[in-house]
Amino acid sequence: MIVRIYPSEISGTIKAPQSKSLAIRLIFLSLFTRIHLHNLVLSEDVIDAINSVRALGVEVKNNSEFIPPEKLEIKKKFIKLKGSGTTLRMLIPIVAAIGGEVTIDAEESLRRRPLKRIVEALTNYGISFSSSSLPLTITGKLSSYNIKISGDESSQYISGLIYALHILNGGSIEILPPISSKSYILLTVDLFNRFGSNVKFYGNKIHINPNNLVEFQGEVAGDYGLASFYALSALVSGGRTTIVNLWEPKKYFGDHSIVKILKEMGATSEYLDGKWYVEAKDKYSSIKVNIDDAPDLAMTIAGLAAIAEGTSEITGIERLRIKESDRIESIRKVLGLYGVGSEVKSNSILIFGINKRMLSSPITDCLNDHRVAMMSSALALVNGGVITSAECVSKSNPNYWQDLLSLNAKISIE
Repeated sequence: MIVRIYPSEISGTIKAPQSKSLAIRLIFLSLFTRIHLHNLVLSEDVIDAINSVRALGVEVKNNSEFIPPEKLEIKKKFIKLKGSGTTLRMLIPIVAAIGGEVTIDAEESLRRRPLKRIVEALTNYGISFSSSSLPLTITGKLSSYNIKISGDESSQYISGLIYALHILNGGSIEILPPISSKSYILLTVDLFNRFGSNVKFYGNKIHINPNNLVEFQGEVAGDYGLASFYALSALVSGGRTTIVNLWEPKKYFGDHSIVKILKEMGATSEYLDGKWYVEAKDKYSSIKVNIDDAPDLAMTIAGLAAIAEGTSEITGIERLRIKESDRIESIRKVLGLYGVGSEVKSNSILIFGINKRMLSSPITDCLNDHRVAMMSSALALVNGGVITSAECVSKSNPNYWQDLLSLNAKISIE
């Protein structure tokens, strides 16, 4: 797919894309209780999660209703994913807790993702692995209720272990620092507790004392990270937008912190009663921000930093190298095509903002990374641009291009 973008001013009200992080977690909760998700958007990552719970015995009706099995067991010896890192990394400890043998594989982008820390950890507790990357055969059953794991590679392992220890009727997790993307662990803890479980997170330890989980029927809440590209589009193009279907920002640093970050850069950015109000200003300020606990915000911040006054610095970026693309290099490459300079240091990237009238109108490839396409599309709203392989947005938000059209963007889709 090729998307041609012409100079446009974004305006209007838009519903936030459903949170794939929350959707995946809700789908995995169907291992324990009935889940009925209204109007579920079937992004590629969500489909990966659905196929995974099916392989573990969950009955799935109309890709919206999920009924737990009487007994959890591995129904399929081979599970093929597309590109969902969250699904993969949560699935591994879950199948280890159920016990048996299963082979997991995926498309090339996910095969490149490291699995070192979960392999290291579970090898100590009765699980054998054929490899530390996909394709991967897992054999055995988790033999301990007290797990130690390094927290530097991915928070998704820890979220998966919380599910695993619910399968085993309780236990504890000790996370060896540093703890990366802590906000996503807190999301998992909060979700289980809202459904009636008893999960405590103190310091670097998580204690799981399962209770029966209540059923859920409703719609998946909006995603701040994905919604932030609508906000960025308005701010870059000189427009305004209201984004609805969002929960109130939490006190800890996470994807929701983008509301505050954009405000600190000089934008009008306010949350009130489920709505995020965004309006452009004539100029924006540079910023220094550590995104280690919410790495998916890097692209949005980089997009606004490109037209901010002065030099912005995004720190805590090391794990951006193991996303759908090497996002450090992706940011540099895309910004460079628009005429914006950048420099990578040991664990940070400097972005040298320019006047937005100086932005180029390039042809960019999404590099098989949905957030690359979204960042590039926002910058193209100023002087135009072309994005190839633009279907990559389907990984997280298949409605993205239609949403931009509804916000007054002038685009053509080929």
